[in-house]
Amino acid sequence: MLVYILAAAGLVLLLLLYRYLNNKKIFACFCLTLLLAGGIAYKFWPAPEPAAAPISEQERYELMQQQQIFAAWYSDYQKDLEELDRNWQWYHHIIENFKEDNISIQTTFVRLKQLDQDSQKLRDRIALHAPPVALNDGCYDLLTEVVNKTNAYAEAQYRAIALTRAAADPANLKTDDQAQQSKMLQTIMIRESPVGLYTAKEITAIRQYLDIPEEKNK
Repeated sequence: MLVYILAAAGLVLLLLLYRYLNNKKIFACFCLTLLLAGGIAYKFWPAPEPAAAPISEQERYELMQQQQIFAAWYSDYQKDLEELDRNWQWYHHIIENFKEDNISIQTTFVRLKQLDQDSQKLRDRIALHAPPVALNDGCYDLLTEVVNKTNAYAEAQYRAIALTRAAADPANLKTDDQAQQSKMLQTIMIRESPVGLYTAKEITAIRQYLDIPEEKNK
């Protein structure tokens, strides 16, 4: 309705302009310019998105099945991520405590040895956390990429902890100087620390494919 009102108002204004404008050539040029501008606007105006075709009950059921399969897998995957994060924070805490001379090298070694064992178990468990075969091909391929990245990260994290534990073994130390020992452990930590685990792109693509809302504050 508003479009018709604006069109009528524009037509009235053109008639008034034609009546009171002495130079009809200027009026003709003005009208031609309006027509050209309107044609260009019409040509390049974005077309409305076509309405999505309604899905059948069978398609809806299959989509819900896919959502449930992914949700169950992702819940376990998040637990793995949380444990990876806890192990890494504890690793840094141990190294920092020794740096500040709050714990001895013997205590540092004992804590790193236990963390080494925990990290190895987690790495092995993550390696078994394969994508569900019941997922459709597109989501399965994306989850395979997530799994590969996570396996590489868990392996790199375990390697950093294991090498640090070996270096902190009192039987292998070549110096009794605490500052030198701390510097050696920090050097290993810096050199062996894995790059970040970036899987947001794949997870977002899966959520969009399955029409799952993005989680907040993640």
